[in-house]
Amino acid sequence: MIEELARHRCTGDDGTALVVVEHRHVFTSHGEAGARQHRGAAWATLLNGEPVRYIDASTFEVIATGELLIHDLRRCDCAPAVRIATRDGGRESMAGQA
Repeated sequence: MIEELARHRCTGDDGTALVVVEHRHVFTSHGEAGARQHRGAAWATLLNGEPVRYIDASTFEVIATGELLIHDLRRCDCAPAVRIATRDGGRESMAGQA
């Protein structure tokens, strides 16, 4: 599964409002003690899936273009998302939703 950790309000080089989404892999294993979740690698993208790199607490970079995205710390509550998404052959479904 893929867990959405947070969404960050940012501003691009040209003043465009953008959202950076932090994701993380979550694996579940089953053993004698029951199910156990293991958190894996984390990464960031724009809403459209474009890969983004973390520079520092107030800056992200779009990897393909080098565009710097300024994290608007005053307006962004950076609240964690409550949804868990899974990807199956390019399709995305939300756990707990029909």
